[in-house]
Amino acid sequence: MRDRYTFGDNDRASERLRKLAELYEPETRDLIVRRRGLRPRVAVDLGCGPGWSTRLLADASKAARAVGLDSSDRYLALARSLQKGDLEFVRHDVTRTPFPVEAPDLLLCRFLLTHLHRPERALAAWGRVAAPGAYLLIHETEGLESGHPAMREYYRLLGRLQVRYGQKLHVGAKLTGLFTGTTWTVIETRALELLKPAAAMAELHLANLRTWRNDPYVRRAFDRAGLNRLEAALVRIASGKEDAGLVRNTARQVVVMKRENRDEA
Repeated sequence: MRDRYTFGDNDRASERLRKLAELYEPETRDLIVRRRGLRPRVAVDLGCGPGWSTRLLADASKAARAVGLDSSDRYLALARSLQKGDLEFVRHDVTRTPFPVEAPDLLLCRFLLTHLHRPERALAAWGRVAAPGAYLLIHETEGLESGHPAMREYYRLLGRLQVRYGQKLHVGAKLTGLFTGTTWTVIETRALELLKPAAAMAELHLANLRTWRNDPYVRRAFDRAGLNRLEAALVRIASGKEDAGLVRNTARQVVVMKRENRDEA
């Protein structure tokens, strides 16, 4: 099974990533600055999209060189136009090695492993290309809970879609067990209980739904009328016409370091 990014790279998807970057900026910045003493030579943003996370990685880490890697030509073109300055953006499938950049000593992986059907393979591959002593910083979802039925239905359907493609919506819950047999050593793992406004979350979900509802599997297996009702409900929540309170988002942040001696793996 090949990895399939069901969230798309159209204008709607790009705008969603901008809003997602804003919504999760504080937690991501904190994850990066906790390694404030590193001063990396090369920092790599894995699956950079339009580059918002690359900009944050560069600013928060003070890296001498920051490079965003992504397989979408459209996203890379957007990143180069949106992210002014000395950031670099290179086309590359981040699950493949070698990387088109010298060995990084800092890597950022945010909301990426959830889209991979064999995330442990990607983690092992990144360990092979990272510099000895490098840090890999990961932020993924461990759980999503809402009191609103439309939000719960969205999470149920999204989870079903991801299972179809061998992916895990709540991959954060499995993260710490994925480093066995790699060159990485877990040095920090923590769960963050984040309360995000349902309106902001619904805005992100609405953009996703309008993209993945055209997925061939979804068109065959999901009820079209039900998707229409769900879309209408998300519109009401996102616009503020219907109050859905807060979404409890449990995030898993993991920091791993590459062992200096590969023979230890």
